[in-house]
Formats: sequence, structure tokens, C-alpha cells
Amino acid sequence: MQEDTLGFKVDETIIERLKQGKERLVDNDDIFSAQYSKNMEVLKHYFPDIHKEMLAYEPSNKNIFLERDGALNLYFPDTGYTLFSEEPFTQIDQKYRLFREKPARTVINVEANRKKQSRHEYYLSLVQEKKIEKKKDLASYSGLPDFIGGVILFGFDFGYQLIRILDEHHVNHIYIYEENIDLFYYSLFAIDWQWVVTEMEARDSTLHFFLGLDEKSFTNKYLSDIRYNGMYMAAHTFLYMGYSREHIKSVLDEFHDQYSRQVMGWGFFDDGIIGIGQYLSRRTSTFLAVTPNYGTKQGFNKNLDLPVFILGNGPSLDKNIEFVKENADNAIIISCGTTINTLRKYGIKPDYQVDVERLKHTAEKLAYIDKEFLSGITALTVNVMHPDFYEYFDKCLIGLKPSEPISSIMALSKIVSDANRSRLMTMNYSAPIVANLAMSYATLMGFSDVYLIGVDCGFKNPDEHHSKASGYFKDDGTSTGLLEYKRNLVKREANFGGVAYTTGMMDTSRIQLGLSILRAKENNKMFHCYNLSDGIKIEGALPLAVDDALIMQSGVEQKEAVKAYVWKHCSAEDYDANVAADEGLAGIEESFRAFCDDSLGFFEQDIKDKKDLLRVFAQFNANMMKQYYLQTPYHAELMFGSFIYFANEVLDLLLGSPDDCLDTVSEMIELFKELIQEMPDMLASAQDYVDKGRGRLDGKFNG
Repeated sequence: MQEDTLGFKVDETIIERLKQGKERLVDNDDIFSAQYSKNMEVLKHYFPDIHKEMLAYEPSNKNIFLERDGALNLYFPDTGYTLFSEEPFTQIDQKYRLFREKPARTVINVEANRKKQSRHEYYLSLVQEKKIEKKKDLASYSGLPDFIGGVILFGFDFGYQLIRILDEHHVNHIYIYEENIDLFYYSLFAIDWQWVVTEMEARDSTLHFFLGLDEKSFTNKYLSDIRYNGMYMAAHTFLYMGYSREHIKSVLDEFHDQYSRQVMGWGFFDDGIIGIGQYLSRRTSTFLAVTPNYGTKQGFNKNLDLPVFILGNGPSLDKNIEFVKENADNAIIISCGTTINTLRKYGIKPDYQVDVERLKHTAEKLAYIDKEFLSGITALTVNVMHPDFYEYFDKCLIGLKPSEPISSIMALSKIVSDANRSRLMTMNYSAPIVANLAMSYATLMGFSDVYLIGVDCGFKNPDEHHSKASGYFKDDGTSTGLLEYKRNLVKREANFGGVAYTTGMMDTSRIQLGLSILRAKENNKMFHCYNLSDGIKIEGALPLAVDDALIMQSGVEQKEAVKAYVWKHCSAEDYDANVAADEGLAGIEESFRAFCDDSLGFFEQDIKDKKDLLRVFAQFNANMMKQYYLQTPYHAELMFGSFIYFANEVLDLLLGSPDDCLDTVSEMIELFKELIQEMPDMLASAQDYVDKGRGRLDGKFNG
């Protein structure tokens, strides 16, 4: 008998073993039936949706039997395996001990900016310094801690392993993933669910089920649940493998592939303030991006029957530049970020320039380009941009960046007129970099054919990370030193086979592009995306060699007609002369001050141990989430990122050692309280926080 993919391979003795196991099951039918009835009542009370499904559930595999040690087991006739060995409880104990000795868990390494340029970075660096200093005196766990922030069970084992873990550990959040609902169904006979929920309630813990879901549905639902429980737990969650990796490979791969969605994009308070201040400080008339009403059925629109080239500044742009030149009159050309400087050198004028980064250097790169070249190019951007940016373009279209305080303020306050407020275009999946916003605009405007060129999301050679004609390289092809990619690189599948390297941010961009493509295909069955870039493979984008790309000859006249059509339906006057900015913010400043006072109150509670701290953090997080129901989401969006970063640092210290460190935790909390106390006055003077610039490009950008 040998252990393999799912349970144990059995020999010819299985017939007798099943026969005896079935007899034992019949002999104890009253016990298991009573357990089932009791557990169904528990589901009815605590998990009514699961109870409803279980009421009519018929397992597809009915080869359940009882082993001599009193544990249930399941035989899979199609593979010849059983879920457990002949001694399930011994096997379960061995598996638990292995998990306890060598646990797998999520991690994140946060490096605070030691230059302390923002108040968030200033306080976070002080918090980190206290943590690092304290850790020098603390022991570290060599195995699974007694107190665990969270655990994901990939595979359920009839629930036996859940009981084993709860017997030995306090777990704050438990997430149960089981694709085969049969295995959950049999847990209703195998374990005492009343004991489980009683223990979870006594410990003030949460229990989450992901039953019968595929890997993508699980990942999306898990992200929603962990946000509700506290995104600060993302890097403090242990991973228990109920089955060998081969059996759960798809869900593990998806979880790891999408992990950056958990630990990136948190934002922080100063960023939110800068976004608000910069939108209010525009000196140039701009236009709002609004959801188009084309008066046509959802899907393909003949008035937009033109391909879109999204041009990134990746190394493969150079290889495809002749293709772009040849078809520039027959496609809508969207330039991403610094790509516009590269295109100027190549003599290609884009139709649209997309930018998303709020800091001043985003505008400063445009100073390298003469006004004549920029004339006629329309800027597509979001509502956090530096006010200098708008002065370089004849027309600028501004969409709402998701999860930004200024976006919620615009959607819910008098800063935008009632007529425009209901039409605002939210640029879904528009972060973290410019290619994401370009894709968001292209899909929301309704285009059906998108070509990714130079959108590499990585590189084959870390020394060749951008186009050689870009501002990141000198005229002789050597690096200017502005950007280097030497550490923390991740290998991913390349677009045309093999592997390529990427960074955390570029990898997040890849994921977001895939999600944007998926949504576009759901809304438009005729939508196609082609990836001509020799970088990282992007889900949903068909790899296409440039020699195989065929673009119809349509001409400049049709191109201009399409652009006029888009502008007519996707733009609205931005400035509402009758609405003053201070009128729109007045009530928000007052309500945010009250929110900050309430937030500070949570830290006035007595914190005697880890459980107390996690309870306080949970209350703080719940109060943030409540703001969405109270129609004041900007409160949460201003606070969210800074709290998550701070809480992550505290938990890294507290949950990483068996030693007492609450004295240092208290000092870290005091630092965060100081930041909260500063927040209301910063919001009241948001326009004072327009980014002043850091001379980042000076001498290092060959624009």
C-alpha cells in the first residue's frame, strides 16, 4: 500500500476491507445518523445557505466505510485509492505534526521610505525601527505558533484535521476550501460541528467556507472575505495542504499567482490627500470621462470598428515599431506613460496619451517634448493627476480611479453636478501602471480589437527592461541609472513560451490586465485582445507574432471619425461654475474629523494579550468597512492603507514570537495614533499637498 495523489493506493484486500467497513458503518448507523441530524441543525442556525444545499445533496461517491479506529474513510473506484490509510487517525496526527513542524505561510516584506517624505512614511519608518530593534531580543517560532492569525485548509479531510488544529491552536480566521462537496458532506457524519462553532464563538474567531468552487472563484471570494476580516492578515496566514500538491495544484497555483492582489495596492493616507488636493488645484479646463450611451446593443459597435494599439515602453516595442509605423493611420494609437517620449524619437504621434501616476515627474517628462508634437493628442487620465499635467494637452479626459477618496467625493458630493455625477466613468482595473488604465479606457469606450505592443509586464533580460529608445537609456544604449531591476524578480511564463522575469508591480499589472480582458469579453462577445509583446504571458490575450498580424487599411478619415464619435459620447464638461470646491468638502472635513476621533477610541481599550489586540484591530477594520454602508466611503479610503501597513508591522512582531512584546506594541500604537491625529487638518488643507516634485528625472531621463 502506498500514499499517492489523493489518499492511499489499495491492493486486492480492498474488497474485504470495504465489506468489513460497511458492516461497521451499519452497526453504528444510529450514532452517525444522530451526528448528521445534530450537525444539520448547526448548519441551519449558523450557515443557512450551506444547510439548504445539504438538505437535498446526494453524494456522487457513496463508497463510504468505517475503519477499525472509528474514522470514516472513502474509496474512489475510478482510481483505486482511499482517502486515508487503514488507520486514518494515525495518518491525520502525522500530517498535523508535519504541518506543525514545517508550516507554510504567506509573507510580505515592507520597506518604509527612510527619507520620510510623507507623514505615512515618516510614522511607518518609526514603527518599523521599533519592531526591528525589539526583534533582536525576541525568540522566533520554530514551527506553527499556538496563536495563529489565519489558516487556509486546501482540502478538508472530512474535517478531522480541522478538529486537530483547533485542539492545539487558537486560530483567528479559518478558511476552508474543498472543491469536492462529497468530502464536506461526509464531515456532517464525521465530526461534531457544534463543538467547532462553539469553540470559534468562544475565541471570537471566524469560519469561512469555499465549497465546490473552481480556483478562480475561490481566489476572488477569499479576497473579499479577507478584506472584510482585515487585509492586514494577508501576510499572516498559514496554508494547510489537505492533499498532496498534485491534487490541489490548480488552486495553489492560482492562489500564488494572484497573491499580489492581497499585498499590493493598499495605498496610504498621504496619497489620498495628494489626489484630493491635485484634483481641486487644476488650473486648466478639463473634461470628465462618462459612461457612453451609444444607443446600440451591448457588444460590437460598428462606429468603433477600428483596432486599438496600446503601446507600452517595454523592450519588445523596438521589435514591433515598424509594424506600428506601417499601421499608424489604420489604428487608434494609445501611448502609455513614458512611451510618448520614445514614440517622439521614432516619429510616431499617438492619438491618446495615458498617464496614471500622481507625482509631479509624470508631468515633468512631457517638458522634454515640444508643444507642436503634443498638439492634437488627447490625454486620458484619472482624477489624482498633478495639475501641471493638464497644461500640456489641448483636451484632457478624467476618469475616476477606483478606491480613491477623491473618486468617492466626486461621486457623492457637490464637487460634480448632479447631471454629471450619475454618469462618471470608473476606471476598473486601472492600476497599478499605465497599461492598465489604457486597457480600461479602451474596453469601457467599447472597442472590440486591442493589440498590446511593448506591454511586456517584464523582460527576458533585466538589463533590457525598457525600449532602447526610451528615456531610461542613453543614446549609446547604456542605462541612465534611473531604473534598475536586480532584486526580488519573479519568473513567469513568457508570452511566446519559455520564461521571463517580472517585478511585484508588473506582475500585479499582468493580473489586472487579465481581469480587464475577462470583463470585456463578458460584456462584448466580439472582444479580442492580441499580445504582440515578447514579455510575460497575459491571461485572455492571444499571443500573436507581428508577422501574423493583419490590419485592414481604413485610413485617417475613418480614424478621425472614430475619435470624434468617442469624444462626443464619453466626455462631459468638468467644471460646474455654480459649484465651489470648498462647498463640496466642507461637510466631508467635519465628518472625517469625527471618524478619526472614533477610530482613536478603539485604541483606548486595555490590550493584555494577542487576542485583545486582534479584537481591537477587527473593531477598527469593521468601523472602516461600515463607512461604505454609511455612504461615506472616503473616510475608509483615506484611512485604509495606512492602517493596513501599520497593523501588518504590529502583527509581524506580535505573531512572530512566543515572547511578550506588548510594551513595544503599545509604543507602535501611539505612533499610529499621532498620525491619525494629524489627518483631519491635512484633509482641510489638501491643496497644500500638491506634489512639489523631487527632481527624479533630472540628469537621468533621456527624454
